[in-house]
Amino acid sequence: MKTLTALLAANLLLGPAAAQTAQKTSGKVRIRQRPALSGIRPAQAKPAPVKVPAPLAPKPQPAPAPAVSEVPPTVSEVPSVPAGRKSLPPAQAPAGRRPVPPVPLNALGAVLRDGEGSAETLAVLPGSEAEAMGLAAGDRLAILDGTPIRSRGEAAQAWLAWDPALRLWAAARRGLQVVDLQSRPPAEEPAFARGRRDLSAREAAVKERLLQRAALSARMALAQAPSLQVSVPARQALWIRFPDGLSGNVATGDILTGEVTMAVASDASLDFLCVPPRSTVWGKVLHASQSDGVRSVRIHFFKAALAGGHTIPISARPTDAAGEQPLVKVSPGGSLVIGEPPAAEPARKRRGAPLLDPDMRLRLELDLPVVVTEPPRFYPAGAGLWIKTKETESGRAFEVSIVVPGRSAEKAGLRVGDLLTSIAGRAAAKMDFAEALAALYGAPGSVFKASALKPGAEKPVTFELKRGVFYKDGVETPVPLPFEKRA
Repeated sequence: MKTLTALLAANLLLGPAAAQTAQKTSGKVRIRQRPALSGIRPAQAKPAPVKVPAPLAPKPQPAPAPAVSEVPPTVSEVPSVPAGRKSLPPAQAPAGRRPVPPVPLNALGAVLRDGEGSAETLAVLPGSEAEAMGLAAGDRLAILDGTPIRSRGEAAQAWLAWDPALRLWAAARRGLQVVDLQSRPPAEEPAFARGRRDLSAREAAVKERLLQRAALSARMALAQAPSLQVSVPARQALWIRFPDGLSGNVATGDILTGEVTMAVASDASLDFLCVPPRSTVWGKVLHASQSDGVRSVRIHFFKAALAGGHTIPISARPTDAAGEQPLVKVSPGGSLVIGEPPAAEPARKRRGAPLLDPDMRLRLELDLPVVVTEPPRFYPAGAGLWIKTKETESGRAFEVSIVVPGRSAEKAGLRVGDLLTSIAGRAAAKMDFAEALAALYGAPGSVFKASALKPGAEKPVTFELKRGVFYKDGVETPVPLPFEKRA
């Protein structure tokens, strides 16, 4: 009767719509169509049969779940995962309950089932993550990765949400105790080092601007740095030559100008030069005489203009001579003694004929210490080697005479006796000694290439050298400037 009343109420609300039908398990009833409210009487229609639903039977209550045994089953009782499957098949759900979805926990290495408000561990696979964190058969998982666990489905969701880069933490009930479980610490990934190829175009542009700014700042700092003093001890030697030769008309009181060919280093390390090549020296002829075809000239050098620096006072005298001109000696008192061969005497007597050839070099020795006062940018740095001129069948070369331990030359593989065939892109055959020495020295930290022929080798080897650095335990460190205290 209640069902019929509901159908009549629905018919009244639908207006002139067709009669409603309902199909249930028993009974049919006929209802008439309600006339339209407009007053127009519709044509009579054959009423449609309506099925009256039978009263609903009471919903059966699900049977209570069986009590879970406190004794965990053995591993042999736990079904194994068939080949080709990723997890165990879902357990059969009791009547009236939704089936539990598959639990992909094979990566964890634990077999779980629903327990009383937790996930009960049936078995733990050897060597798995579960075994590593200390989970054992019979444990009831209560918390996994910070998530409360009330079923094995929640355990599966917590496991899938875990970040393998972090440590996995869990809490479980083991008998009457609560145990704290933690997985193994994650392996640390090696730090990623970005190189020049990993920079974007914008990063590369920013890098170039920063480098240019740093270089400009360094140049300004060096330009504004105060001049510092470096002392060159007495008896230090330097070699000079007269670019136009020594005139045969030299007389007492004349002022002579020479050019430094072999520079003066700040100390025995040869790291920096205090008197660079191409510096100019001035000397005064104290005495000049001639007797029986022998000329004697005594010269005192009193001033030097440092290449790229200031003019400083010096006190030096000749102690030796070197070159291809014969009959040239230096007396113990510092006088230059030059003998003229009879065949060459008429030519020597001509006006302006050189008394000393331009290729002849004089060794000067400092009588007093010399103080060089220059800013840091003045001092050129070397790569830790010294050279001497050597004529070979293929032309001029420069033999390595000294290799300083711990410097770039030694690290690159240069040794005493190697012949330098090119320096900084220039052939050694086209360079004199001063040019070669100037090419070896330069700004601290600058890099250049040199080719050397090893003894017994047929082809030269190219080496890359760096100025002004030393190496200790494989670490590159700038060489302290000559006026700084060294360890």
